[in-house]
Amino acid sequence: MSLNTEKLTQFAQAVGADVKEIKTTLANKADRSELGQGGITQQQLDTAIAGVKTAILGEGVPEELDTLKEIADRIANGGGSADQAIVAKLTEFGQKFTDLENNDLVSAYNTAKA
Repeated sequence: MSLNTEKLTQFAQAVGADVKEIKTTLANKADRSELGQGGITQQQLDTAIAGVKTAILGEGVPEELDTLKEIADRIANGGGSADQAIVAKLTEFGQKFTDLENNDLVSAYNTAKA
């Protein structure tokens, strides 16, 4: 069984076209000398790091399980069977791929954009 990527490809092309348009618009409006002077603050950096961490791990992950090492240690110390955890996660991913394959992402994107 192979994953039908046609809808995903169309979605990526729609997003790519819009990103290209946005980049062109910003490039035409931005004064490049001002962009480099301000830099970013520590708070902005911390917020960005927290956002990436949340995107990778998901919402509500306890602090004692917020790194891959902590998760691996928990599994190794009897916090769950590694085999069971892997099978459960693969089953979950399989369902997510099926759901993704059945979505019309271009339509959803265009609706959200409008």
